[in-house]
Amino acid sequence: MLLSMTGFASKTAVLSLQDGTKVNISINLKSLNSRFFELTAKLPYALSQLETDFIKALKKKLHRGHVYVTMHMSNADILKGSIEPSLTTVHGYLNATELIKKKFNLQGELTLGSLLTLPDVFNVEEKSIDDNFKKFIFTIFEELIDELLAAQKKEGDNLKTDLQGRLTIMSQEIVKIEAAAVQVMEKQKAKISESLKELAGQTGETSDTFRNTLYTMLDKIDIHEEVVRFNSHLKNLASILESAKEEKGKLLDFTLQELAREINTIAAKCADATISGLAINIKVELEKAREQAQNIV
Repeated sequence: MLLSMTGFASKTAVLSLQDGTKVNISINLKSLNSRFFELTAKLPYALSQLETDFIKALKKKLHRGHVYVTMHMSNADILKGSIEPSLTTVHGYLNATELIKKKFNLQGELTLGSLLTLPDVFNVEEKSIDDNFKKFIFTIFEELIDELLAAQKKEGDNLKTDLQGRLTIMSQEIVKIEAAAVQVMEKQKAKISESLKELAGQTGETSDTFRNTLYTMLDKIDIHEEVVRFNSHLKNLASILESAKEEKGKLLDFTLQELAREINTIAAKCADATISGLAINIKVELEKAREQAQNIV
């Protein structure tokens, strides 16, 4: 199973309170790729205390990704308590008014109407949510997490199909590179044989050095070991895609990095137009595969 870090789920439910009041609650979950688990929550002020519990619930089922939680309530006022005057603030306004009148020798009185227009004259108490309210929200939230996981699995299946297609292309291209490398080696061997014939019978330090240089040239263009390692990494990549382990994104990324190193070495060792073209094709597939792997858990 392959899980994407990208997903979206939304749910709306109606809660009936003890006094008969009905409240529409809408919760949205959106997840995007991230190196670690992160949460951004936008909750009504009265429900902000639930953020820690949301994190715990999400961490039980999600391993990586940036999750955005958004909650809306149709009537948030039901969570507000009684309105009480802020006597300390009112007292401060009255004292400040008297001080201004004395300081600047002004006349006039602060009326009730004027006082009520001043900021922070009243305090609005927030009600604490009861256990039934909290249980109702978390029932919705748990269902929403499962829906998000289903969306991530669906996207993960698409990513798996795409990666397997790129894996097939790379397997085909490396076979062509191996065949082309054999021809390159044969051509180089023929050239070196001609050069060695010209050196036949010659002795001395210069001729020995030239012979060693010719043999070194053959060794430098030999890519057999790189091809073997590249194929080994391809098999490992296919095995990771089929494994039951949930967290595969980093493994896939590291394996793709190893494949990139091998194909770069192959392209550098064989200065052949055909091999260079095939290597570029593989690099393109590797780059696209790495982009996809960034979205995998």
